[in-house]
Amino acid sequence: MRKPLKLIDARQESLGQPTIIDRALAQQHGALYVQLVVASIDVDRVCEALGNQADTEPNEEALPLGWEVFVTEALLLALVDPQNEAHRLLLEDTCLDVLVDQGDPRLGSQLPFAVYNAVLRGVLPESLRALFHRWKSPSKTLAEDLAALWEAHEVALPKLAQMCLDVPLSPPLAPPTVQALQKLVAGG
Repeated sequence: MRKPLKLIDARQESLGQPTIIDRALAQQHGALYVQLVVASIDVDRVCEALGNQADTEPNEEALPLGWEVFVTEALLLALVDPQNEAHRLLLEDTCLDVLVDQGDPRLGSQLPFAVYNAVLRGVLPESLRALFHRWKSPSKTLAEDLAALWEAHEVALPKLAQMCLDVPLSPPLAPPTVQALQKLVAGG
């Protein structure tokens, strides 16, 4: 006797909020795009979960401003080769997609800030700076806070990556995100 396969209701698999993932860009740029965007979404989900916990756990140590951009930037730099033209185009297309859509907030929207900060720090090509010409004035406070985090990255990054791994989420972090965060915890 055959048993029919159980089908998963798409609503059960949804995160319940809009995300920055774009099917056309996923088809165009492939697995690297998906991995990068999903990692950004996962970090944003952790940030959101911690924001909700902050209301109920006032004794917790305050997180540094922009920590989610910092972790996203570290994940981005672990995935992308700054010298690879295809990777530069992927970043360009992804940032433009997020920056042009000024609708409802979407999970993962900190990714352009991470790209911008990596350009400011000189670890991504200067040509990507043109993506951000529409910004009236990027946050100097955020850039200063991120600079301080990068100065202390050997301590801050493993700690923040472990925190991301420790936050219970439903659905859980994507396996590639878990692996990338584990590498950051290990100092890699």
